[in-house]
Amino acid sequence: MATRKRGIPQGNAISEEAESPKKLRTRHVAALILARGGSKGIPLKNIKPLAGVPLVGWVLRAAIDSGEFDR
Repeated sequence: MATRKRGIPQGNAISEEAESPKKLRTRHVAALILARGGSKGIPLKNIKPLAGVPLVGWVLRAAIDSGEFDR
């Protein structure tokens, strides 16, 4: 019998763990948005309004609207 690396199924083989509904896990995806406050050109630019919304607000809105993140 050929050996295989742990966790990588060969061909169409499905492990017993994946077949059991009790062991089925849902995948959670979180977003980490980094917003530095220090800037030499425009101090505190992340909280400066751009079209009435802070700059970091545009990034947050785009992440939420993408539907890719649940946290």
